[in-house]
Amino acid sequence: MAVSPTLADTQCAAGRADSLALRWLGWNGERIDFSYRQLAEQVDRAAAVLVGLGLKPGDTVGVMTGRRPETVVAALAVWKAGGVYCPLFADLGPDPLLIRLEMVKVRLLIADAALYAELVEPLVSLLPDLERVLLVGDAALIPDGIIDFSAACKAAQPLRQAVPLVDGQAAVVHFTSGTTAPVASGGAPPKAVLHDKAVLAAMADSALAAFDLRAGEMIWCTADPGWVTHTAYGLVAPLALGAAILMDEVPSAPNRCLAVLEDEPVAVWYTTPTVIRGLIGGGAAPARLSKPKALRLAASVGEPLSADAVEWGRKVLGVPFRDSWWQTETGAIVLAHDPRHMPIPGSMGKPMPGVEVALMRRNEDGIELLTEAEVCGELAVRGDCLPSWRCLGGEGGALPEELEGWHLSGDMVRRDADGYHWFLGREDEVILAAGRMIGPFEVEAVLMSHPAVAEVGVVGAPDWRSHEHLVAFIAVNPGFEPGEGLRLELMDYAREHLGEALSPQELIFEHDMPRTPSGKIIRRALKARLQPSRVLSD
Repeated sequence: MAVSPTLADTQCAAGRADSLALRWLGWNGERIDFSYRQLAEQVDRAAAVLVGLGLKPGDTVGVMTGRRPETVVAALAVWKAGGVYCPLFADLGPDPLLIRLEMVKVRLLIADAALYAELVEPLVSLLPDLERVLLVGDAALIPDGIIDFSAACKAAQPLRQAVPLVDGQAAVVHFTSGTTAPVASGGAPPKAVLHDKAVLAAMADSALAAFDLRAGEMIWCTADPGWVTHTAYGLVAPLALGAAILMDEVPSAPNRCLAVLEDEPVAVWYTTPTVIRGLIGGGAAPARLSKPKALRLAASVGEPLSADAVEWGRKVLGVPFRDSWWQTETGAIVLAHDPRHMPIPGSMGKPMPGVEVALMRRNEDGIELLTEAEVCGELAVRGDCLPSWRCLGGEGGALPEELEGWHLSGDMVRRDADGYHWFLGREDEVILAAGRMIGPFEVEAVLMSHPAVAEVGVVGAPDWRSHEHLVAFIAVNPGFEPGEGLRLELMDYAREHLGEALSPQELIFEHDMPRTPSGKIIRRALKARLQPSRVLSD
């Protein structure tokens, strides 16, 4: 579908001016609704402020306002003013914030007032491209000489005519997670992905195909606004389709999720396996006592979803959790399950309509395309099926001429005879043990099905006999005590369900799992906790 960057205006013109566009839930029990008409009015005033500050087409505006209505208003205002929207995590430290602002040459920064003194002010002198800072939140925290964004918007005359985005100009820039680019603290720059306005249509089309999201329905995307997931499914897709956004300022703890789903008419819930594992760890009884008000579809993204989580959702919440797969580069969902049918537990699904995927293998001669119906390899997506993008920092090497036009994801995947895809692990995380390649997720998924296991990360440790052996780091659910008894029970459970070859030979109880900002377990950090000299020799 064709999607204009002036999303609120488009819905007003379509007769939905008085329909709900955004519902915001605040820390202190606030519950504020915005109709499409009200949202469009705020966007017009905010866009006028940006243009009045000299924003030119193609200039980048950083937005670091967290789960607040100002994030939605700012994004739409940036596009209406012809700029580039760059969402940033509200909890970034000064070093990662500095490098991101430098990389994409942020000209204006809209930020939370409480963060300004701690993070932004010390950086201003180091950022020659940053011309003005606009703050939201407590007006008492806004220093003299800094623009109060809310007050400026109230005083502005609305900008009714949008500034057209220049053809080929970026509309949005996102930074990838730690699993698809080097960690900034490790000395390498993060990876920035810039999409043009075509990505907006891809986001809307994929929400229609993967969720069957309809006008008038409410969708709740729990992703932090710093991630592309929020831009796609917590902002663009619902507004493009005439749906309503639910935005909750409170972090997605299990009890909070259950309460929101019980109180609010959320039809589609898009969350993460981390949130789902928290629900499962809290037990089925509390979830059964809290019946979702309108939930008809629940989906997950960010890391693989184990089969037991899919079934848990079906039995306890009344809807199965559906896995999906995509990356910042693809701009929208690539693999998902048909919303008209039950999902296949443990699978990421099939390609979205119009998207072509393939599996490839890296070897001594380069990269080869795998054509077998049932095969394991690195997941690749044909670029001309996707909205175009370009990257700053962290780019991979060139592909052979015959494979140009493909995007290699770095994810190792199994494709079955029916065309469903099953995640095995990152290309650099696959474990070579006893002459076979083992994807950590297939081991993790089995261990996750044990009631004691809350989270697990499986890595390979050096082994002089078999190159590597499997080590499982495990966090336990409440009510279970880490110890030798549970260790032996889990080892027996793994051997019973996985067989000797795929069972971990070591099991380490871990309370503090290393994570990316989006909540993914960083396996390479777990592997670094193993001493290089530790090998099995007996």
